[in-house]
Parts: sequence; C-alpha cells; structure tokens
Amino acid sequence: MKMSNSVIFTCYLSFCNEGQVIQSKFTIYDTYLTIQITDIDELKVDYCSQGAIFEWKLENGNYCEVIVITENYSQTYKGSKQIILNLKQHLNGKVFFRNFKSHYNKIQTIKKTKQGDISKCYNKYLNIEVIAKRFNLTQNIERSQKKLILNELKICQYLSQFTQESIIQLREFYQEKDKIILIFDLCEGGTLNSYMAQNNFCPSFIHIRKIMKKLLLAIKFIHKHNIMHRDIKMDNLMLLENNNPNSIQIIDFGFSTFIDDQPYIIERCGTPGYIAPELYSENPFDEQVDIYSLAQIFFILLTGRKFAFDSHSFKTFTLLHEKQSNIIREATKNEIIVDLFQKMTNSQDKRYNASQCLNHQYFEKSSKIKQQLTCLKFPLLKTPFQSVKLREQQCQSDHEERFVNQK
Repeated sequence: MKMSNSVIFTCYLSFCNEGQVIQSKFTIYDTYLTIQITDIDELKVDYCSQGAIFEWKLENGNYCEVIVITENYSQTYKGSKQIILNLKQHLNGKVFFRNFKSHYNKIQTIKKTKQGDISKCYNKYLNIEVIAKRFNLTQNIERSQKKLILNELKICQYLSQFTQESIIQLREFYQEKDKIILIFDLCEGGTLNSYMAQNNFCPSFIHIRKIMKKLLLAIKFIHKHNIMHRDIKMDNLMLLENNNPNSIQIIDFGFSTFIDDQPYIIERCGTPGYIAPELYSENPFDEQVDIYSLAQIFFILLTGRKFAFDSHSFKTFTLLHEKQSNIIREATKNEIIVDLFQKMTNSQDKRYNASQCLNHQYFEKSSKIKQQLTCLKFPLLKTPFQSVKLREQQCQSDHEERFVNQK
C-alpha cells in the first residue's frame, strides 16, 4: 500500500471550550488525518477507519461547521464556508461521513442486492447525479459478510488516491446507524451489455481495440498496486457516457482483494463463464485470473455472443478454448486476434500478463488487421446473450456451494 507522511492539506478551524474560542489545526496526510486538540495532544484518524465520523453543516451562510465524532470524543468546529468546503473536498473518499440524507435525494432504486441496494441519487450541493451503493449492517449479518463489505471499501478507498481513467471513482462513503453507503460516479452509458445491444452486437474493430486497451491498462494498474479484481464480467464493465467506448469503467470491487491478503486470497469466487480454470482446482491462483476473465470479454466483443461452458472440468478447458479460438477465427479471419486470445486463455504459468498483452501485435498501429470485423451470424440468437441464459443459471446453481457469490 501507499505509505507516506506527505502533507496534502492544512487548515485551521475554531471551537469553543468553556466559553473560550480556540484554533485547531487539521492536517491531511496521504494515509491519515490529525486534528489538534490541545497544545500537546492530537487526534489521529486513519482513513477508512470506523473509529471517527464527520458530519458537515453547510447551510449556515458564510460560516459552516464540521462535527467530529469518535467513541470518546465529540467536537464541533467552525470556519469560513470556503475552508470547510476545501477540507471536505480533501476528505472525500477518505473518512466516514454522516447524515447522508442531508446531502442526497434518492431518485430511483436500480438494483436490489443481498446486502442492500444500488440507487441513483442527486447531490444537493454539487447538482450532479451519482450512484449510491448501500449495505445493510443488521445485527444478524454474518461476520464474514461484514468483512467483505469493509474490504471492498478499503480497496475502493485505496484506489481513489490515484487517477486511472478506467476505474470507477469512489467519491464518498457514509456510515449511518445500521448502514454503510458508498458513493460512485454515475455511468450514464450503462453496462457493456447495453453498449453491445446499441451496436447490434457487432462493434467496430477500432472500438473493440480501444475497449480492450483501456481495460488492460486498468488491470495492469490494479495489479501493479497489488490488487486483483476477481469478478471481471460484462455487468461489471460500464460506460460513463452513452455509447462512448473511451469512457469504459471497471466497477464492483466486492470480490477484490490485495494479493497478499491471506484471509481473502484463499477464497474461490467469481462468476461462472468468466472464471479461470485454476479457480476450479485446489491449486493456488494469482492476479492472472483477471486476464482470463478479460479474455472472455474479448470473445464476446468479437463474436457478439457469450460462450456456453458445458463443462468446468479442468481437463476439458483446453478443448473449450480451442473451440472458442475457432469461433473467433471464423468471425474475424485474423490470426493476430486469435493469437492474443490464446495467450490470454493459456495455462496459468504461460498466460500473458497485462503488460505482455498490451505489447502484443494486436495493439500495434501498423498491425494489418481489418478495420471492420465480420461478426458471426446466429439465426436462432435474436439476442445472443439470452440464448444461453438457462444453461448459465443451471451452471451457476451447480457451483454456488463452491464459489462465493455475494451479488
């Protein structure tokens, strides 16, 4: 993880103590915040820690307030509206906020989940729409589930320290009495499935290559920072802007883990049809599982259909990948594309990593690949993703006891 004592922002706010107005120094570092309490004492707040909550009062004209609450401490600090807003901006996506409803109006529920719901909301102060991912922390929630929720928050918060254009940004997170709420950018373009439908399940070669390059750069980035996603699939890839492949985003880090985090790395998880072969065995696995899942995205983009895995036997994966390669070969008439797919679906020890994929001939400007791919035609598949729906559901049912599925 990124560890540094670099100062990002400093400001002074006032508070009252027995009728006396005192100045307190707030110092924001890379991984923690300090608040001066007395001349010799200070409060340290680690980012993502549930030990401190910040509540913002922004409605009082030129002067606003922030209330800092811990188990043994509560204090109201005042300052000019500009200073308070600057402080909040620097703490967005770093510490827990409170009083979600004072900042957001719910527009609609997009999806119900086992842990809560995902909603579109309106920010009253910024005049923008965002996505709120709500987790219910009821008393009967399993301890393991709570750990997964906090692990997702930890990873999203860590990634929000950086700028990577194809990874969804965590804007803020709130803690209410029995809820944790994560705020993300709104992806107005919908999922990659929606993009495929808009383009008749046959996007251009140029757009496919742009999407794959951006996704590989994003995967390279998270792997460089010791994180693996573990659930790359069409529904977890979205577009910030409608029908704009350049705005592709990787979302949902619910299955993600730091590569050296043993409590999470031992779990077998993911979505059938995207899961790498090594996840079906008892053998160790690593971040290369993301490359395999991305290869299945590549297959869908190239052929306009999702491949139905009839068997998940480790011994049959080679035959399945050969069948996929033949379908791609027939669809594209191009061996360069087939070769990249094979490199991405190779055995774990031979599979290309993200950097090797990006250096493949497929991404060279001089590569002699047709500018428009020829898509396979499937008369029985009016909606290519729908034809294998029942088989996928059955497959997922067969394996649900073996794989963690928190969606």
